[in-house]
Amino acid sequence: MASQIQDNLCCPACLEIFNEPVILLCSHSFCRGCVQQWWRLKGDRTCPLCGTECTLTELPLNLALKSVCEALSQASVESEDMCRLHKKKLQFICLNHQQFACLLCRDAEIHAGHKFRPLNEFVNDHKEKLRRVLQGAKNKLDDYDAIRDNCNEQAAHIKVQVELVESKIKKDFEELHRFLQVEEEARLFAVREEEQKKSQMMKDEIEALSRDILALSDVIRSTEEQLTSDPVSFLKNFQTALTKINKLPDKPKRLSGALLDEAKHVGNLKFSVWERMKEMASFSPVILDPNTADPELSLSEDLTSVCYGKRQRCPMNPERFQSNCVLGSALAPGTHEWDVEVGNNTIWHLGVAWGDPCLPHNMHVWSIVFSDDKYKKFTNQYGSWNPPVKLQRIRVRVDTNKKSVSFTESLTKVELCKTKASDWPHLSGNMFPFFWTRDEIPLTIIPLPLQVTTQSQ
Repeated sequence: MASQIQDNLCCPACLEIFNEPVILLCSHSFCRGCVQQWWRLKGDRTCPLCGTECTLTELPLNLALKSVCEALSQASVESEDMCRLHKKKLQFICLNHQQFACLLCRDAEIHAGHKFRPLNEFVNDHKEKLRRVLQGAKNKLDDYDAIRDNCNEQAAHIKVQVELVESKIKKDFEELHRFLQVEEEARLFAVREEEQKKSQMMKDEIEALSRDILALSDVIRSTEEQLTSDPVSFLKNFQTALTKINKLPDKPKRLSGALLDEAKHVGNLKFSVWERMKEMASFSPVILDPNTADPELSLSEDLTSVCYGKRQRCPMNPERFQSNCVLGSALAPGTHEWDVEVGNNTIWHLGVAWGDPCLPHNMHVWSIVFSDDKYKKFTNQYGSWNPPVKLQRIRVRVDTNKKSVSFTESLTKVELCKTKASDWPHLSGNMFPFFWTRDEIPLTIIPLPLQVTTQSQ
């Protein structure tokens, strides 16, 4: 009896429990999707069971049947691998309807001419497809884990960098403090030295004036006494008194240059100290970027020289090279020039690179190369090359306005090579000074001499 009820609740078109059942004019019910598909295939609007034509444009929903089907469907969830119509195990899938089917369903008229595949085979294909997608998700998870680990490394390295940078800053400022302290002490010593000299001079002058005042006072007093003496005594001593007065020194002059020379000590004080500071300060036209340096390269503390050395512990951030390279700071538009001391370094590249610094191995390079006792220019484009002089100090000059890069032997002023404007790249990124080496002898950027100039208005 229960089987009969369930059979009556299956759509005749798909042999499944009704899904959104609609009722036709002939009182037969079908799933809305099944009957519309049947009409599209047949090209008319007849009932799939009795052939009665249906003239309704909007099919009404069989609410009673829908309620009963929903209840039955809920009750049969536990037996999803069984055919609801024939109580047989579902073994196939109809590729036309994309529905499960048992042996009896496969032979039913509703599936006439349809293609079927064994369910297990069909499921295995889909499982394999899902495994491939799942493997892609696992690979993506591995990528996320790798990026997270790299972020953790970079976060830890930031703390190392902070300590290193703070130490460098403190060291430089300690040198400045020592210089300023020595300069301050020298200036204060000069003030005190002049103060002692001028004070002694004033003391000597005051003592001399005091002696003259005492002598003059004695002459005045004796002369005044002579004026009150009797006539005979006065006349006898008149010539002597007159001679004493006439021999008195001239009127004293005010002493000049006796005060402290404040202008010498404090005039333009900060400027003059700053001018002296250039003797201890240097300016490098190029600063190496440690975040781009291959871990096997060692940079100097002031970031102006590089050599091959013991592998450093550092994170693999996107800007970092893995081929013994390091970049300088990005070049702004205009003219740039820097000298590099190669000395006895036996394997090096020097020049410029351009492109995306986050894709360092895709960057393009113009450089002079020295390797295996042979020179090359512009990195293998023109084969080996014999420069006119031994290269000790290379000057690299970049002019973005004239679109040229030139190389010169700085000590002898001999031009080595120069690019043409037609060779200038269509830049997709910034241009950077470029350094490469596998030698423990450093490549050193030569500092520029400092000049302090003033201009009167």
